[in-house]
Amino acid sequence: MRLVLRIVVMAAVLAVPTHASADEAASPPRYVFPFSKIPVTYPRDHVDYPAADVEGCYARVLAPTAGIVTQRHIRDKWDKEVDAPGTRGGKTVTIVGDDNVRYFFSHLGRVKVRVGQRVAPGDWIGVMGSSGNARVTRCHTHFGISRICPLAEAYLLQGEIWPQRYLDAWREGKQLSPRSEVAKNAKSDPQGCIRSRADTRAASPRSVGG
Repeated sequence: MRLVLRIVVMAAVLAVPTHASADEAASPPRYVFPFSKIPVTYPRDHVDYPAADVEGCYARVLAPTAGIVTQRHIRDKWDKEVDAPGTRGGKTVTIVGDDNVRYFFSHLGRVKVRVGQRVAPGDWIGVMGSSGNARVTRCHTHFGISRICPLAEAYLLQGEIWPQRYLDAWREGKQLSPRSEVAKNAKSDPQGCIRSRADTRAASPRSVGG
């Protein structure tokens, strides 16, 4: 049932690239720094693939731009012995932005949005925590930026481009969009979603459902 709901939501998002009003559609997407209340830091690198592990325990996690929540996990199902890739993030939120970019937040302590919910830039979507495999590392939020994939997968979702330059810009109030970089990646690697789906299923068929 969850897979069916997920596919329905993704089909709606892919069929209608933007859910903004006519006035919003005429304007560039607006971006905000997606963490508040607690000062946060993030390194310039990440192990194995482009992403940012943002530290600042219990910081509020915010929507970086307007979009639709296409996926969430509100139960932490990670098992250290199994270590299924689809559960490592614990409690997560995925947003497909009006800019046709996918934003992924994991290791949350609390999720405050539902699937299908429309969010505006700066809306409160969760709280930084230690869910998933962060239980054996440290309190942080994993932040990944990637292309939109039509079916559930775990690898590309985690991050496709380096988000640090965008976080830096948004923190300073600059409107730097990752849209062009994500589109360039998708054009140079058109099989990325298919490969990630296959790799995820091979690693743990039950972790993505269906």
